[in-house]
Amino acid sequence: MLQALRGQGDACNTVVVAFHAGFDSNRTSYWDMRCADGSAYRARLPSERFAGAAFLRCGAAAPAPQGGPCFQPVASAAVLAANTGRPGSETQCRAACATQPAAGQNMCVQRCVSGQGIEVGVQASAALPANSRFGAMYFTDNPVPAYGFANGATDRLDVNMRAVRSCQTMAGRVPCKFQGELVNQCGAVAMAISRHPMAMVMTADLSTQVLNLATIGQGADKAAAEAAALQACRRAEGPGVQCRVMASGC
Repeated sequence: MLQALRGQGDACNTVVVAFHAGFDSNRTSYWDMRCADGSAYRARLPSERFAGAAFLRCGAAAPAPQGGPCFQPVASAAVLAANTGRPGSETQCRAACATQPAAGQNMCVQRCVSGQGIEVGVQASAALPANSRFGAMYFTDNPVPAYGFANGATDRLDVNMRAVRSCQTMAGRVPCKFQGELVNQCGAVAMAISRHPMAMVMTADLSTQVLNLATIGQGADKAAAEAAALQACRRAEGPGVQCRVMASGC
């Protein structure tokens, strides 16, 4: 997001605070960012794949939720209706969610009532089978061995958000990057890891590790996905460098 913000001509050298404000009723995601110079922006990330991000300075005179104050949760249309005393908001949510895949309807209603949006698998192609499962894989560039993996959900946007949050929690300020999507497949992330030259021993702490190569694999089952990820990873193996499966699932 920092690169996209700079691409629009905004002078933000470093993002010191990033806050996920939530989703609106169209499953558009909003992120608030404060830069080192004190400026603050709200990013609007549409749910459509490959759609571009839009940025406004916090407090800008624009319709909510993109304009106005930042660093507070975004409320969906259902929640706004409930707050203004209009009856039947839960009934409206259930009616809207009835068009979604059966396996995701209860979660859809919960998200709608709590203000997190109502669409399940909004980007799914009509050609995909009903109740298709999605997954996403993220990891950082060398040398930080941070990764995020989530799979098996019917909500395509939600599974991506869970994966990138997991990765970013590990990576800190180092940006995590989208590496691949899973559709009705098992997946795995493998990494070729070596000891950091400043560490006496390599432990589970990321500061003691160096990432040499990260790879992904897909397959009909977990074992096949792990085997594919490891096969791609082994070209980086050597003295002191060993491939490991970091995450996998169906």
